[in-house]
Amino acid sequence: MKFKLETVKALLAYIEDSDEYPDPFLIDQVDGLEADSVTINYHLALMLEAGLIVGKERVNRDDRYVIVRRLTIAGHDFLANAQNPTVWKRFRETSRSVGSVSLDIAKSALSSIASSIITKAITGS
Repeated sequence: MKFKLETVKALLAYIEDSDEYPDPFLIDQVDGLEADSVTINYHLALMLEAGLIVGKERVNRDDRYVIVRRLTIAGHDFLANAQNPTVWKRFRETSRSVGSVSLDIAKSALSSIASSIITKAITGS
């Protein structure tokens, strides 16, 4: 299955906006997210492994799914940088020229771009 950064971004935003724990069987109803429950739970499992969310992976006879408890501070940080339109646009433009990038590189690049924008705003250069 292919990893999609946009899916991670959409899921983090959905979880952050949730007032309670998202139902793992209804999470495929995220606005603007075109993915089935298998793809979504695959990405949630990766997000769990990467430390972006706190939860538990469950496997039963018919399904494998992730019960999400909350975002971690790393998840909030990633989302804050990814939701900034200027940061996201610059990241996407750069990453297209490079090709696919790992989640670690994406986190680092988004943070670096955001930091650069803020530094320029503070120093006026």
